[in-house]
Formats: sequence, C-alpha cells, structure tokens
Amino acid sequence: MTGKLYGVGVGPGDPELMTLKAVKVLKRVSVLCAPDSGRESRALDVVRRAVKREFRLLRPHFPMTKRREVLEKAWQRASEAIYRELRKGEDVAFVTIGDPTFYSTFTYVMERIKSAHPEVEIEVVPGVTSVTACAANLGIPLVSGGESLAVVPAAYGTDNLELLARNFDTVVLMKVSRSFDSILERLRQTGLDERAVFAAKCGTPAFTSGEPQSFRGRKVDYLSMILLRRLRG
Repeated sequence: MTGKLYGVGVGPGDPELMTLKAVKVLKRVSVLCAPDSGRESRALDVVRRAVKREFRLLRPHFPMTKRREVLEKAWQRASEAIYRELRKGEDVAFVTIGDPTFYSTFTYVMERIKSAHPEVEIEVVPGVTSVTACAANLGIPLVSGGESLAVVPAAYGTDNLELLARNFDTVVLMKVSRSFDSILERLRQTGLDERAVFAAKCGTPAFTSGEPQSFRGRKVDYLSMILLRRLRG
C-alpha cells in the first residue's frame, strides 16, 4: 500500500505557533522531507524543537536560483525521491516554514507527484504565515472592513509598486533580502517611505522592525518583508 504525503506548514519560526494538527502528523510519520537550499533549514529547526523524536530524513537540494530549467530538475528529483519512500508504504511529511500553499516549494513537488502518481493520497496541513505573524508582531490590522491586500515577491521586481500602492490598502513585499537596497531606493523615489515598515523574523523572539531606510546598507535576514499601509487622515 502506498504511503501518504503530507505538506506540513510549521509556521513562521516559533514552535508554539505550529498547529496541533501539524504536531500530530509529525509525531506519526516515519519520514521527514526538509528541503536543503544551501542554508540552515528553519523548518527542520522548528520541528526539532517542537517534536522530540527521531526521523528518517530526506534533504533534497533546491538551488537558490530563478532559472526555471534548473528548478524543474530539482523539483523532479525531489518528487522521485519522495515517491520512492511512499512506494514502500512509508508516510512522508514535507515540512515548510509558514504555509505549504504560500510561496512554498512543496506545491511544485505536489503537482509532480499528483501528475505521475495519482494514486498517492496527499494532505496539506496549513500553517501560520509570516505575513500574518508580522501584522501580529507589529500590532496592526493587515486589512479590515472592505480593504484589499496585495502580496508581492519583491525579488522578481517592483516596477509596478506605485500602481499596487494606489490600488490596494496594504501591500506586502516578500523576499526583499536579495535586492534590499534597490527596493529602498524605489520606495524613496516613489515617495512611499512614509507608508512603509520593515519587519524581519516575524513570529519569533528575534523579531525586528523599523523604518526601512534605517536598515540601508545592512545585510537583512532572508525572512524579511516590507509592509505598505495606506495612510489614514
């Protein structure tokens, strides 16, 4: 009998923000898939602090690149490695920081396993996202009433930032670390500085926030973002 694949969101980094269901799944599965992107796995660190047990680990490598052909090969290799475990009857939990459906590599692997092996049962266990964790840490509403929200992967460009700021009450710029200073310059040029707040390591004891320009020239954490809120008045 083929094993079951779980996509498990472990939240933004604090083990206490994992869901009860995520912990329940992780206490039961035999194989844990924690992607290797060349840096320490924060998802794996959260799991180890929350669930005191040993796992058989899969650590498929996902390179930090935008080159689609390179990523396609990595996603395929990972899905094949996971399926080899599933075929043995082993249940596998693919753990991801935040939520498995929110900018997560899990979705690409899931699509490939669904396509090649439709018999495999897949369950997604949602998690607290860094976006909602940041709003909570900052003590601000992300959106309320009839307000609208845009979430943008800033690593792919911010050319339409002014348009987004006009059309949405809140704009969240994710993945800002790769091109942080150029994003700061874009905020300055567009006059959006006064609407912006920088936040890093949301939902963890190391949470940091402040005016984005005050962080210019610094190496900011991978788990950083900038929130733009429409000014009231």
